[in-house]
Amino acid sequence: MDVQFLLLPTIPCSAGYLYEQSDIEGAFPMNDLFINLLRGSVSSVMNIIILFTLTKSKFGRTGTVIFAVIVFVVNMAGTIWFYLYGDLTALSRFNLLMFVAVGLALKPLTKISFMQLCFNVLTTLNISMMIVVLSFHLSRFFPAPQYAHTGIRLVLYIAVIFLFQRNLLPLYRSIVSNWPIFSGLVVCIFLNLAYYFYLSDDIQATLITFKLPLFLLVTLSVAAYGTVFYSLKKIKEMYALETENLKILNDKGLIHQAAIKYEKFANYDTLTELPNRRFFFERLDRVVAEREANTSKVAVLYIDLDGFKDINDTYGHEFGDRVLITVGNRLLKCIRETDFVARLGGDEFAVIIHDFEDVTSAENLAKRIHKMLQEVMFIDSIECTVNSSIGIAICPDTGKVSETLLNNADSAMYEVKRNGKGRIGVFVNP
Repeated sequence: MDVQFLLLPTIPCSAGYLYEQSDIEGAFPMNDLFINLLRGSVSSVMNIIILFTLTKSKFGRTGTVIFAVIVFVVNMAGTIWFYLYGDLTALSRFNLLMFVAVGLALKPLTKISFMQLCFNVLTTLNISMMIVVLSFHLSRFFPAPQYAHTGIRLVLYIAVIFLFQRNLLPLYRSIVSNWPIFSGLVVCIFLNLAYYFYLSDDIQATLITFKLPLFLLVTLSVAAYGTVFYSLKKIKEMYALETENLKILNDKGLIHQAAIKYEKFANYDTLTELPNRRFFFERLDRVVAEREANTSKVAVLYIDLDGFKDINDTYGHEFGDRVLITVGNRLLKCIRETDFVARLGGDEFAVIIHDFEDVTSAENLAKRIHKMLQEVMFIDSIECTVNSSIGIAICPDTGKVSETLLNNADSAMYEVKRNGKGRIGVFVNP
C-alpha cells in the first residue's frame, strides 16, 4: 500500500526536528510514530555530537560518550512519552528546556567558561534550525518525503560535523575565545530563526507559508558564519605572515649580532677588549701602505711589562688579568685618537703612531706611556706597580714591511731588557 506524505502540522523540539501531528487526538498511528521517532533520534544524537564537537571536554572521548548516551536516553524517553499522549506542544517546550539543561550540565565537563558554553549551545541550535528548514523543503522533491526528510537531515548533520572536524574547528574555537565580539551575531541569528520555530503553533504550515523568508534567512545566516570564518582565516594568515616576517627580521638581527660578535672575537682580545695581533697587523699594513702615498713616517712601539710574572706568582692569575686590563686602559688614555694600540699576547702590547713630525715626537709619546704605566695601581685594596721596557722602530728608516717593523721594535725592546729593563730604546739599522 502506498504511503502518502501528508502535510500535517508539526512541532519542533529544541534539538531541531519536526513531529508530524496526526489528524486524531491522542496517540499517533504506529507508522507516523516510527518515522517521527526515527527523525527525532537522528536530530537528538546529532545535536549532542555537534555540541560535544564544538565543546572541548576535560574527560576525553569516554566521558563524552557516556554523557551523550545518558542525554539521548532521557531525550528519547521524554519524546516517546509525549508522543504516546499526543501532546506535541509540551514536547516542543520539553526538548527546548532539556537542551538548555544539557548545556548547563555540560559545564563541569568542559574546559571553557560558562559564556563560551552558552555560545556553543546557541550555535548548535542555529545549525539545527537551519538544517530543519533545508531538510524539510528538500525532502518534498523525493517520492517518499517522510523518509527523505530523515535521510537528508542525517546527511546535512554529518556534513556539518565533518566540515567542523576537518576545517573549521580551530577557527571556531578562536571565535569562541573572543565570544564578546561575535555573540551579537549569533544571538541575532538565533532570535530570527527562533521567531518562526518557537512562536508558531503549526510549524509545518509556517515552513510552507514563509518558505522564501526562511530560505533568505538561512542563506544570510550561512553567509554571516562563512564571512566570520573567512575573515578570521585571513586575519590568522596575515598574523602568521607578520609573525614570520618579524621572525625573519629577528633572525637577521641575531645573525648581525652574531657577525659582530664573531668579528669582535676575531679582531679583539677578550680580556682587555683591545685589538689583537691579527687586527694589529691589518692596521699596520694599511698604515704602511698609506705612508707610501704621502711619504709620512710611521712608528711602532713594542711594550713589555717588567715584573709581571712576579705579580702573577704572588697574587694569582685573576689578579694579573686585572693588572693587564688596567694597563690597557692606561695605554688608551696616553695615545692620540689617530694612533692604534693592541695587545699582542701575554704581557706584550704594541702601539702604531703615524702623522708625527720626527723621531723625538715618537720618543715623547713612549716616555708618557712609560711614566703612566709606572704609576701605582690599586686593585682590590692591593697596591702594586709595574714597569715597562719599550722598543721603537721607525718606518721607513728601519723597515718598510709590517713584520719587519714589529721585529725591529721587538729587538729594540729586548736590547733594553738586556741592559737593565725599565727604559725606552730606538732600533737603529746596523
